[in-house]
Amino acid sequence: AIRTRGTTRTFLSGASHSITAAGASAILVMGFPVLLKATSNDLGATGGVVILAVTLTRAPLLVPLTAMQGNLIAHFVDHRGHRLKALLPPTLVVLGLGAVGVLAAWQVGPWLIRVAFGEEYTPDGALLGWLTAGAVSIALLTLTGAATVAAAEHRAYSIGWVSATVASAALLCLPMDLAERTVVALLCGPLVGIAVHLAALARAAG
Repeated sequence: AIRTRGTTRTFLSGASHSITAAGASAILVMGFPVLLKATSNDLGATGGVVILAVTLTRAPLLVPLTAMQGNLIAHFVDHRGHRLKALLPPTLVVLGLGAVGVLAAWQVGPWLIRVAFGEEYTPDGALLGWLTAGAVSIALLTLTGAATVAAAEHRAYSIGWVSATVASAALLCLPMDLAERTVVALLCGPLVGIAVHLAALARAAG
């Protein structure tokens, strides 16, 4: 028989935090169009273009990264003595791929979407580039979250994801153009969660 570390209460507490974080991440990653609709009176044709752009710009980075979360957690467990330092290599990979993605989305994204979905879907190249940068921000939140779970900081893990989701929802309520507030929410909301995760990792290391 193999027993989990700690008491039953500790195990259930960690599980509840993980479930909470999973719900918040699902809202931020998969349910973002719902947040857009909830914070807008009428999305109109522009809303359809923005939602399509959000979906297409995040998929190439977030889908494989989400699938690799187990590998990431194992990586951080193997480097339990210096998890902050272990964050650097995957962070550089994400930033490098993200930079390439931003440039590609900016330059050829509008043409690809127009060819695939028709002339009525023609988002601006700059918008696609910024939305891809927002996907990079969420990818970095996923990385820091994996490191936080590996450190058994389940409370900080859930607080990070919940705070990022709440911040993004609040930023979507700004009195700005739909595309602009979408970019601000996707870029800046995850930074709140990243800060929570990094603070927990630094505290654990200390």
